[in-house]
Amino acid sequence: MLPPTVPLIWKRSTRARRITLRIEPVRGEVIVTVPQTVTKDRALAFVHQQTEWIARALAALPEKPALTDGSHVMIDGEHIPILHNPTARRGCWLDADGLHVSGDASHTTRRVRDFLQILAKERLTQTLQTHSEKMNLYPTRIDLREVRTRWGSCTKQGRIMLSWRLLMAPVPIQNYVIIHELAHLKHFNHGLDFWALVDNFIPEGRTGRLAAERWLRENGTALLRAA
Repeated sequence: MLPPTVPLIWKRSTRARRITLRIEPVRGEVIVTVPQTVTKDRALAFVHQQTEWIARALAALPEKPALTDGSHVMIDGEHIPILHNPTARRGCWLDADGLHVSGDASHTTRRVRDFLQILAKERLTQTLQTHSEKMNLYPTRIDLREVRTRWGSCTKQGRIMLSWRLLMAPVPIQNYVIIHELAHLKHFNHGLDFWALVDNFIPEGRTGRLAAERWLRENGTALLRAA
């Protein structure tokens, strides 16, 4: 029997041909995708048959770090200490010593997240603009969002979305994701021309791109749960 504390998120799909399960890494939810022709009772029975797999998958999720005084947060792939300064009146600020957070300790987690999102908008937008000029490809709009699975996306209308958590990845990984999405402005697919364009702007070409993809596979879940 599945523990009642495990949240199930049900999704009906016209394209799904079978019931599928996946673990949402940020909140630890079980996403159940169900074909239109399958009843919820049958889908629920399937979920209960997979309780051992669900338990193993949830147990394998990296532990969520506490964003409190003395812990660390990732910025550009570096572990930055969080330093609580209760008497300061500067909000949050970053220097060579770490990320300082003023005010009541109970607000530290929220203030760290707010600071990271503001910093992400500033840095990632600038990085995207730099690569945009190099590639001569210009999005119609840039959005940073709270997403749970995708690091970036590009629409046919030229709108690029980036996960603000990309700020926490090493700079070469940030560059790869941004170059990848910009390349979709010219090739809205993953064909040979698309990958050739991406590899042309990655410093180490295909080798650098494959290394970035491998890093995201190995570290992406931990990064999504880091803040």
